[in-house]
Amino acid sequence: MNDPVREFREALAGRGIVPPDDLIADGRIHRCDTEDRKGKSDASYLLHREGIPAGGFQNWRDGLGWQDWRVDTDRVPTPAEGTAHRARIESAQRQREVDQARRHEEVRRICALVWNQALPVDPEALHPYLIRKGVRSYGLQVTGNGRLLIPLYDSDGTLHSLQFINAEGNKRFKTSGRKHGCYFSIGQPKDVLCLAEGYATAASIHEATGHAVAVAFDAGNLLPVAQALREKMRKVKIILCADDDWKSEGNPGLTHATEAARAVGGLLAVPVFEGHRDPAWTDFNDLHQVQGLEAVARCIAAAGEPAKEEVPTGEENSPMDKSISRVNLIRGDTLQPEPIDWLWPGWLAAGKLHILAGEPGTGKTSIAMALAASITSGGRWPDGIHARRGRVAIWSGEDDPTDTLVPRLMASGADMSRVHFIGSVISLDGKRPFDPARDVEPLKRELLELGNVRLLIVDPIVSAITGDSHKNAEVRRGLQPLVDLAALMRCAILGITHFSKGTAGRDPAERVTGSLAFGALARVVLVAAKSKEESGDGRMVRILCRAKSNIGPDEDGFEYDLQQPELKAYPGIFASHVLWGNPVEGTARELLAEAEDTGDGEGGVLGDAKRFLTDLLVDGPMSTKDIQVEAKEACISWRTVERAKSALGIKSEKSDFSKGWRWLFPNHQSTNTVSVGGLREMETKTAKDHEERQQKKMADFRKFGGLWDEVTNTASIGGLDGLRISDEEIEVTV
Repeated sequence: MNDPVREFREALAGRGIVPPDDLIADGRIHRCDTEDRKGKSDASYLLHREGIPAGGFQNWRDGLGWQDWRVDTDRVPTPAEGTAHRARIESAQRQREVDQARRHEEVRRICALVWNQALPVDPEALHPYLIRKGVRSYGLQVTGNGRLLIPLYDSDGTLHSLQFINAEGNKRFKTSGRKHGCYFSIGQPKDVLCLAEGYATAASIHEATGHAVAVAFDAGNLLPVAQALREKMRKVKIILCADDDWKSEGNPGLTHATEAARAVGGLLAVPVFEGHRDPAWTDFNDLHQVQGLEAVARCIAAAGEPAKEEVPTGEENSPMDKSISRVNLIRGDTLQPEPIDWLWPGWLAAGKLHILAGEPGTGKTSIAMALAASITSGGRWPDGIHARRGRVAIWSGEDDPTDTLVPRLMASGADMSRVHFIGSVISLDGKRPFDPARDVEPLKRELLELGNVRLLIVDPIVSAITGDSHKNAEVRRGLQPLVDLAALMRCAILGITHFSKGTAGRDPAERVTGSLAFGALARVVLVAAKSKEESGDGRMVRILCRAKSNIGPDEDGFEYDLQQPELKAYPGIFASHVLWGNPVEGTARELLAEAEDTGDGEGGVLGDAKRFLTDLLVDGPMSTKDIQVEAKEACISWRTVERAKSALGIKSEKSDFSKGWRWLFPNHQSTNTVSVGGLREMETKTAKDHEERQQKKMADFRKFGGLWDEVTNTASIGGLDGLRISDEEIEVTV
């Protein structure tokens, strides 16, 4: 049998974490040491042993982030264990965020203290690193022990961390400091802003061109820094100045710079070495020192748009035959795992395609507008979680923005300054309507220029298909540009569509109209439905649930109602508005079957639930808790059981004996009963029925001999008096 504690210790050691002697398995985060810095608590771990043991850990010094862990076992977790595990993971994530925020705050305070105590670099006595690189100091400082300091700021100018460079050129960052999206600036940007990896490279570019340059510190930080700068400076031309790691597998410098240039609509500049090239020459500082600042200036001036299919060759000075195609293979150990970037945890994911489907009249567009409102206003999702604020782009081929979409967005509380409707396409041939099947490329350029687009709504999604929407291959080809756009923009794309006719009762993901590829290519499929019955207060019951998810939970949902409020600022204009209700549990198939069941006749899930309750209560009352147990075993949701209860007129009453609630048919007499030998409590329907059953069972109980009283029809067993006969049970009147 596996020893989860031993396995967890081995996993910690594999990340350079020193496992503490007394591992605490309470499901909370605890600090511990790393192998290279004992006593500094530079690592943390979380472990729980309930159900299937699981947890996670992080070494703050290796920069690899948090790593989830679960004991190696072949046992499949039960649904209850899965739910509990997800809850623990979400709780741990919140705790990690709090812990990380606290650590970042500590580092900010320490770095500010170090920076304020340091001295400016003496221009007459430059630091050895600057002398070796042949560049000047632009706002750098030096510590008392001779280490060069480069500060890391965010786009708001807040100091988050420091880079330390010693005389030999060895670099390190302040442990646990934030680097993601932080940079150091040289010069003031005007029309052009360059972005490079290291300080020396940036300084060479600035000295060669006079352009302002931002230092991202490494290739992986180019994209988040580029996006932060684009959000801050919309009209500035951004040039990504790549390190050309031409001898490194995958050429990470060029690959990351190309990705960043595409993401922000920027240009790409690559150092070009004339003649012989040493394998160590990779960046613009190397070019500066080998061939002078003029060579650097020429390369920056030659910056152009990145190719659509930029493939690093690994041999920059050996041009590849353009007639020969190559496939770029990426080795697995060069990639770092990344968590899903949820906009709405479990429901909307950045960089992914989503489908929202349902019957006509379920309010799909109103739901989409409600989601858009949450993002633009930074409001709350239906489960109460705060939304990250951003922009939303909307294309609708069915609804007019002015009389339908704008009023719905306003009624939902959207920040209309962050809503952008996709209108016409202007080209050399004139002006024409936007076509999602052919105009994704020009849309991408506009959205990149706009920046911070979190959600793109396409209604209907079938409009993105140029061919037959019922053919898998054509649907996949048609949707792929949108899938690529979502990944590039790191935004969620929500495509709206209908259910196919006559598909009630089937798997909801398969009910999406058209080819199955719509549901297959989408990472999350959401479905909306309205009940054919009204709730007790006369409202139409509607639900939104997850029919499929490849990246998170694929069940449960929320009730919602559609209201028609009048816009306060525009009297006389009414708009549909979503009012979110209670969460509901169950699979989408169960929830939709319940909602779409008419309740007529004995068919469907409601008919099954009616028969189930009739069988349980035909002989008398039963406690609510026992009915819940029976319903779970029969795979009937409690929501459906309650609907069947209402349809059958079953009533609830407080049991004097059990102190709990029980259900019974209205024609049953209320008597307090107890169970004998594990038999459930019951009541007789009528005196006549009781008499008939009594005569039928009389012979069976005469074996009690002298204990049987034929006058009162009762017996005494084990000291219990007043024993009464029923069809299936023995009832003791209290």
